[in-house]
Amino acid sequence: MKFVYLIVPLISILSSCESLIEVDTPDFDVMLEKGLTYNVGDTVKFAFTGYAGNITFYSGLPGSDYEFRERKEIDGGVPQIELVTQYGGGGTQINSLRLMVTTDLMSMDSAGVVNANWTDISDKADIAPNTTITPSGVLDLSEYVESGKPLFFGFKFVGETSATHLPGNWIIHDFVANTVMDDGSALPVVTMPTASWSTFSILNDASKWIFRNNNTQAYIIGGGYNAPPSEDWMITKGLNFTKVPPDTGLPIQNIGSNALKGYEFVYNTPGTYTVTFIGSNYTVDDHKEVIRQFTIAVEEE
Repeated sequence: MKFVYLIVPLISILSSCESLIEVDTPDFDVMLEKGLTYNVGDTVKFAFTGYAGNITFYSGLPGSDYEFRERKEIDGGVPQIELVTQYGGGGTQINSLRLMVTTDLMSMDSAGVVNANWTDISDKADIAPNTTITPSGVLDLSEYVESGKPLFFGFKFVGETSATHLPGNWIIHDFVANTVMDDGSALPVVTMPTASWSTFSILNDASKWIFRNNNTQAYIIGGGYNAPPSEDWMITKGLNFTKVPPDTGLPIQNIGSNALKGYEFVYNTPGTYTVTFIGSNYTVDDHKEVIRQFTIAVEEE
């Protein structure tokens, strides 16, 4: 009986080894149909030969560059924001909207907002003086960013009590924060819908920032003549201009889909791009892949 007990575990081990599912290295290749130089707007056509169960495509554009698939932080770059404003409601308190930044917001609540050391950067931007929708231009935030600290940006509305000047209504049509690299590429930090805005009414709860259109816009109604004074904030989450998400490829084929004979892509911006295709086969036990790359030039016509 002892002999039997020894045999059973041994059989189990051998059986588990035999159940490993291995895969072959993909017999997958890619060819360009028309060379390495294209014009903006051309359709770049790639032809596939062989087979891979899964194919992932990296265009070489910002956010889809195979070289940066594991990058989580960048060196250098210029922190920038752009925004779009509009002023209406008969308002004549032109300076009632202020653009503010800080690196020492200790808590995301009213006390934290009041106690933070904010810097007013309104004079760096074009802010709407009337109902004309007004882009701010590019705001360089280099002098306000501190290493290792997130930067918070805030829209501050200040309405004054007046019998002759209305506080008016403000609309924020857009907000974008990027890190712009030496080659001119812009690495996204946040956009209007992704900035995780927090709103605070410091004075006069009757006036407050409100979001609309799936958080793509925000507005505040300042009240009428002789309205009580107001102070209302809309603040981003902490912005980190050096931390970036890893670049990702686009899965264009998987084991459950039909095998592709090729792929097409259009580049709308001139530049030099490293295009990468990864063909892979895998199971829970094994993974094998091949990488096919091209460096193409895209030129203005």
